[in-house]
Amino acid sequence: MAAFAVALFTAAMLPLGSAAAASASATTDGRSATGHERLRVMTLNIFYGGDDLDLKTGDFCAVANGCPQSLVQIERAIKQARADIVGIQEPERNVEKIASALGWYGSNRAHVMSRFPIIDPPGGDGVYVFVEVAPGRVVAVANTHLPSDPYGPYLVRDGGTVKQVLDLERKTRLPAVQNLVKVLPALAREGIPVMLTGDFNSPSHLDWTPAVAAKRPEVRYPVKWPASSALAAAGLRDTYREAHPDPVAVPGFTWTPGSPEADPHEVFDRIDWVLTAGPSRTVDSTVVGEKGGPDVGVGLSPWPTDHRGVVSTLDVVPSVPPALVSPATRRVTIGGDLPVAYHAPGRQGERVALLDGKGHVVTSRPTGPKFDGTVILPTRGLHRGAYAVALFSGGKVISKAQVWLYLPGEPTKVQVGKSRYKQGEPIEVSWSNAPGMGLDWVSVYACPAGTCTDTSEYLVYAYTDSEIEGHTVIGPTSIGADSSWPVPPGQYVVRLLPDDGLVSVAQSAVFSVTGK
Repeated sequence: MAAFAVALFTAAMLPLGSAAAASASATTDGRSATGHERLRVMTLNIFYGGDDLDLKTGDFCAVANGCPQSLVQIERAIKQARADIVGIQEPERNVEKIASALGWYGSNRAHVMSRFPIIDPPGGDGVYVFVEVAPGRVVAVANTHLPSDPYGPYLVRDGGTVKQVLDLERKTRLPAVQNLVKVLPALAREGIPVMLTGDFNSPSHLDWTPAVAAKRPEVRYPVKWPASSALAAAGLRDTYREAHPDPVAVPGFTWTPGSPEADPHEVFDRIDWVLTAGPSRTVDSTVVGEKGGPDVGVGLSPWPTDHRGVVSTLDVVPSVPPALVSPATRRVTIGGDLPVAYHAPGRQGERVALLDGKGHVVTSRPTGPKFDGTVILPTRGLHRGAYAVALFSGGKVISKAQVWLYLPGEPTKVQVGKSRYKQGEPIEVSWSNAPGMGLDWVSVYACPAGTCTDTSEYLVYAYTDSEIEGHTVIGPTSIGADSSWPVPPGQYVVRLLPDDGLVSVAQSAVFSVTGK
């Protein structure tokens, strides 16, 4: 069950559509009498789930996921940074585990954790969540991890031209920010503060300037890096560069303090960012890393990952959210109760209901006189299948979120469309009862001599976009196709693996690929 927090908004919240949130009383904890909040927002790549780095050797653990003490050190880093909200990269199912150890809320879907309640809104689609930083008021938080290979600065180092570098970035990393560019600015225009954390695997156009090129030999020429440029053009501001505008004086390198995967001729750079948009102001920003490291403002020894983090202090004016329903989980075991948080306009007769696949109400609960709260929807006696949680106001559905009901003990399943494919023919893949984490993926694996071992290498693959049930096509445009498509004749399976990890939770029947 996904551990999205079921946030209980207070009844003092202003009605939907109010121009401003309720003013907070003046306090000494960062809040002001005008509704402003001080937040410390952190980004951190934790290296293969945070439990695969041996702190004594600085190398991979001898056993996969075998260094839990590194996770404890990750927790210490977050505490030492005094973070309120953290975006995690390379989480491998451990976001909620780390959050629980801290006594926080966590989302394995969005890869965000916070000491404040987290709400998964309809339309967020795993791209962003709301964090309730004050009673009845939210900010939007998104987290991303752009593709790492091929790495642009290595191409520069190895003699690539500006055109070659830009072509690489436009092909490899620019497509990965398009959804962020489409979704996040719209939230900011609605008056919702937006934070975007991530490992962008790209330098910033704010860093590779003519002045920097004159000082740093590895910066052979200025580059207007496409990913950072696109995000900046969309209105997302780089908080570290707002706090430290001179990239010559304060480079702020986050890659790398040392890594088992570091290149022998490493190029150091600032590729981990906290970006913001909407009603927010940068107060400060600093690098979190190993004690004594360059530009490190928050130091810890030993440092438990191969990236330094960044923590930024922001002054924000959180917003009243739109009307919404937020189920505590998107996959529900029949017979259990489903908690659903809501924000409603506050009209008479409003209800939260569970709708079947035909749109019929199968159960409902009144919201009462409150604008915000949580109702519990029972599922005993219902049939397996797709349902929707809906908020009714004025006799109309004003917010809806999909959920799936499964029988107790029902496993995760993955299937392919046919038992036999011709070489080069796209492979149809479908799945159900998936974990629904942010980086769940489906991949083709070879079965040499008809034997499908767990140790075989993954080939071409696709992400599920955190869908509980869905389908995709694996083919020439899928990830890994450059090196492994078309797969040669032979026998194969497709596996579903949660959250960028390498442990399968479901496997298809064996299928064959034949010659053309």
